[in-house]
Amino acid sequence: MNDKKSKAVRYRKLRYGSFAAAFTVVCVALVIIINAIFSAFSNKYMWYWDMTKYQVYGLTDASRMLLEQYKGLDGFEIKIIFCKPEDELADNYYSNMIYNCAKQYAEEFDFIDLEFYDVVTHPGLVDKYLTTSISTIKSTNVIITNGTESRVYTNDSFFTFDSDTGNIFAFNGEYKITSAIIQMDGIHPIAYFVKGHGEQTEGSVMYSLFSDAGFDVRTIDLSRENIDPSAKLLVINNPAYDYMGSKGTINEIAKIDTFLDNFGNLMVFRDATDNTFPELDEFLSEWGIQFENAIIRDFENSLSVDGTEIVAEYVTEGTGASLHSTLRDRDDPPKVIVNRARPIKLLFEEHNGRQTSAVLTTSSKKTAQAFYYDTEKTEPENGIYNLMTITCDYRYIDNEPHYSYVLAAGTSAFADDAYIGSGAYGNRDIIYTAMKNFCRKTVPVDINFKMFDDESLDITTAEATRWTVIYTVFLPAAVFVIAVVVFVRRRNL
Repeated sequence: MNDKKSKAVRYRKLRYGSFAAAFTVVCVALVIIINAIFSAFSNKYMWYWDMTKYQVYGLTDASRMLLEQYKGLDGFEIKIIFCKPEDELADNYYSNMIYNCAKQYAEEFDFIDLEFYDVVTHPGLVDKYLTTSISTIKSTNVIITNGTESRVYTNDSFFTFDSDTGNIFAFNGEYKITSAIIQMDGIHPIAYFVKGHGEQTEGSVMYSLFSDAGFDVRTIDLSRENIDPSAKLLVINNPAYDYMGSKGTINEIAKIDTFLDNFGNLMVFRDATDNTFPELDEFLSEWGIQFENAIIRDFENSLSVDGTEIVAEYVTEGTGASLHSTLRDRDDPPKVIVNRARPIKLLFEEHNGRQTSAVLTTSSKKTAQAFYYDTEKTEPENGIYNLMTITCDYRYIDNEPHYSYVLAAGTSAFADDAYIGSGAYGNRDIIYTAMKNFCRKTVPVDINFKMFDDESLDITTAEATRWTVIYTVFLPAAVFVIAVVVFVRRRNL
C-alpha cells in the first residue's frame, strides 16, 4: 500500500515537474517570438521612444515646422541616397544612426524617400552626383537630392568633433538633413567671403554655417573680381592686413561701399590682435563702428582663468536686441560666449539715416577690463564694452523702406565648434537670425546638435527612485513569494 502511495506521489511530482518545465520552455519561446515580431515591426514602422535628454535619435518640432511648407509642393521630391545596401548599414554604429534618423524623415514626410545603391558593385549609379571637388563617391557617402540639385556628404558630416581631441561628441544628423532639404528649395542668396587679406574662408566653421543655411557661398578677391549685383551678403572674417582704398591700384573699399549702397549687407569679424587697418577702419567709421586696439578680460564673467572667454550680456533695446529676442524670452536664456574679443566703440547713435545699436556687451556690473596695446594706456580700464554691434541704414524708395546692415563682432571665434555645437550656447542662433533678417532667408535656427556627453534618461529623481524600487525590491520579492507558494504546494502533494 505504502509502495503504491509512494509511486503515486512520484508520478504526480514527475507530472507537475514536467508540466512546469514545458510551461517554462513555452513561455521563453513565446517571449523570443514576440520580441522578434515586435523588433521587426518597430524597425519597419519606427516604433521608437527617444528617452535621452537631448533627443539624440528623435525628430524635433523645429524640423517639422521648417519642412511643413514643402508638403504638397509640386516638383519638390527629396531623395536620401545611401551608397551601400540597406542591410549593411546596421554593421556600423554611426552609419546606422544616420540611417535611423533618415528613416524618420521618410516616415513623416511624403516628399522624402530613401534609396540604397551598392556603389562598390555598381559605381556608375552615382556618376551624375560627382562634382569637381569629389573624384569618387564611396560607400560611406550619403547623397541628398531634389531633381537636378544634389549634395554629397560623408558620414563624418553628420557628427561634430571635438577640435582638441578629434573625438565625436555630438550627432547633428537632424540639423544636417533639414539644412540640406532647405538648400534644395531653389532659393539660394549669394553670400561672399572676402579673401586676399589672410581671412578665414573655406574650411572655417562660419563658412560651413552659411552653406548649411542654404546660401550660395562663394569666395571673392575684391582686387580682381566684382561683386555680383544679386548678392545679399559680404563677410569679412578676421583679415590679417588692410584693404586697398583710394590710394591703391584697385579700390576694394569702393566696391564694398557700392555694394552696401545697393542694399547689400556686411558682417565683419575681427580678433583682438595688435593691428590697425586704416582704410577699412575709416570706412567702418562711416557706419559708426570703431574697433579699438585692445583685448577685453573679465575675470568674474569668463569660462577661462585668463578672463578672455567672456560670457556676454544681452542688450534689451534697439535693433541689436531683435537678434536674440527669442533667446531672451526663454526661462533660462543660453549663454553667449565671445572669446578673445576687442572692444567696439559706437561713434554715433544716429547719423544720415544710419542707426547704431549694441547686440552684446560685457557685464553691466563693469567687471570687464580693456587692456590696450597702445603704450600710452598702460592701465586697464574697467567698464561696459560692446562685443557685437549692428548698424542699420534705411532709405525710402517709392514710399517703400529699404535696409542695409553692417554687423561687427570683436572676435572671429564667435562660431567656434565649442560654441555652436551645443544647445547650451546661443552663438549660432544669433548668426542665423542675422542671416534671416539680412537676407529674408529661412534658416535652421532652432535645431541643436545632439550631445553624446550626457545621454542620461530625462526622468525625475522621484521617478528614478520608483523604478529602482520596482526592479530591486518588488520584482525579487514577487519571485520569492511565487517560489514559496510553489514550494509549499509541492510539499503538500
